[in-house]
Amino acid sequence: MANLVVDIGNAAVKLAVVEGDAVVDKLADGSASFAEGRAFLDRHSGLPRSIIASVRRGDDALDRLVHSLLPNAVTMSSAMPLPIRNLYASPETLGSDRLAAAVGASFRFPNRNVLVVDAGTAITYELVSSNGEYLGGNISPGIALRFKALHDFTGHLPLCEVTGSYSSPGNSTQEAITAGVLNGVIYEVEVNVEQFTLKYSNLVVIFTGGDAHFLAERVKKTIFVDYDLVLIGLNRILEHYAEAK
Repeated sequence: MANLVVDIGNAAVKLAVVEGDAVVDKLADGSASFAEGRAFLDRHSGLPRSIIASVRRGDDALDRLVHSLLPNAVTMSSAMPLPIRNLYASPETLGSDRLAAAVGASFRFPNRNVLVVDAGTAITYELVSSNGEYLGGNISPGIALRFKALHDFTGHLPLCEVTGSYSSPGNSTQEAITAGVLNGVIYEVEVNVEQFTLKYSNLVVIFTGGDAHFLAERVKKTIFVDYDLVLIGLNRILEHYAEAK
């Protein structure tokens, strides 16, 4: 059965039609008007089941709009039954995207230790054991956030962005920022992956999020890239919820 999955993130709303382990249609709408998102929901209004997960505050206008357009959708919360065991000490503070990524990883690689590196607004590291237990993870600022922080909290530094080619050491301020931020992220991810690999045997590493491809090309480790991991995880949570009712 196909389901409608909505992931309200910090930068955009991701909408998808998911059937089993396959995303058959999807859209990311980062606009204030949410016009494309509305059209997507209209196209798939006949689907019987849907789930909404949001990392925004409940009083966010776009969050309220999406919920009004899908009044019968299941809203993901920390109280929902899950297909994995959540061992996080404060489940009510755990972002829905982090938990969905963990569920998606366990679904993709059952009976394996799995590390998910989600490179978006934040870079998150989520660990799921081979026993299907979510063990927690790490959080650090994402690439765009690091560039923005240097620009916003200094008087003269320019706003830079991800590029596939840059020199190190940089021979201009823009190149110096670019090299410093991008190399710093690469080294951070490599160290985190290495530490988890040493601690957990036979570890599978999955990269997801907007900057996944950039990191996957540069981190010296055999990894998988799955841009739909959170969507797959949300669909698996919805399926489990329906089965448990």
